[in-house]
Amino acid sequence: MAEESDQAEKTEEPTERRLEKAREEGQFLRSQDTSIAVLLISVSVVLYFFGAVAGEAFLELFGRALRFDGSLITSPGRVLGVLADLFAQSFVLISPLLAMTVLFTIVTAYFTGGIGFSVKAFLPKASKLNPISGLSRMFGVRSIIELTKSLAKLLLISTSIIGIIYSVNDQIFYLNLLPAKLAISTGLNLLAWGVMLVTLTLLLIAAIDLPYQIISFKNKLKMTRKELRDEFKETEGRPEVRARIRERQRQVAMNQMMLAISDADVVVTNPNHFAVALSYEPGGEQAPIVLAKGTDFLAAAIRGKASDSTIPIFEAPYLARALYFTTDLKQEIPLPLYRAVAEVIAYVYQLDELRKDGSKPRKPEVELPDSMLFDELGNLI
Repeated sequence: MAEESDQAEKTEEPTERRLEKAREEGQFLRSQDTSIAVLLISVSVVLYFFGAVAGEAFLELFGRALRFDGSLITSPGRVLGVLADLFAQSFVLISPLLAMTVLFTIVTAYFTGGIGFSVKAFLPKASKLNPISGLSRMFGVRSIIELTKSLAKLLLISTSIIGIIYSVNDQIFYLNLLPAKLAISTGLNLLAWGVMLVTLTLLLIAAIDLPYQIISFKNKLKMTRKELRDEFKETEGRPEVRARIRERQRQVAMNQMMLAISDADVVVTNPNHFAVALSYEPGGEQAPIVLAKGTDFLAAAIRGKASDSTIPIFEAPYLARALYFTTDLKQEIPLPLYRAVAEVIAYVYQLDELRKDGSKPRKPEVELPDSMLFDELGNLI
């Protein structure tokens, strides 16, 4: 059929955009058998731990509700108050069951397909009104699989229930011979064990159904190669997506640059508007390399990182501007700046040597050639 033919062409794994679109349309991974099994587990747990107490409380509550109160005849206005009180007490008694049911349902939904809500799932679809599409769904491979699963579940659950009834038949028969409170607590315990045994059967079914639903859900969302190409054109071609990608790339590059500052030997500053971090390998064949550079707020961040990493900061406005405008990141400084940068690095090394004696070397007066003199806008002076 056409639907199965289209599915055969879908060989590519779904993209994040495809999965997001499926969630927006209300398509979530769900296993009905798993949900029912977990629901029955919550019911059996509540019945086992609170069944006897709740049964006795309900028995007393029913007794109060059925007991004749002559004062209500003379004061009919109290009827609503009595009914509200009975309703409130009934709600309190069943609240553990409701709370456990809601909790287990939410946890199951979260760990299987996630929790979400979509208005689109409730909107009518014209494709569902098409009789040809309806027939294809009714007699398709998936429908046959679902029918086989339903028959197998019916057989297993029926066998389990018949076995449970047969095993506790005598105990159920003698319940009418017990006092009311004891009969209720015993009956609720039998019911809890019965629900638990049925749940074990459903868990066996769920253990088979959940992997099947996962595989089926992924196959349903698979894409053709044409869909992949169309999605790429749609997303990567949009200006806002390109801008977001560039912003992410810029953020990654900035983070890497800030991390590289800890390997610098010196930071040359303007002192406020420009900052350039330099690294030099003594005895190496390379000239000093620019590890980081920035202006204004980024320059302040570079200075802060340098201070935190105890890296010397050298104030030389013209040199800082020359390094910023002539050298890219991870590039060697240009030849006209060799002498000035060498004087700065030599001064930094002297600082390290003389700091032990408590003395301080004389700060060099850095001079640059006219071709390296820039103003703050990058224009030659």
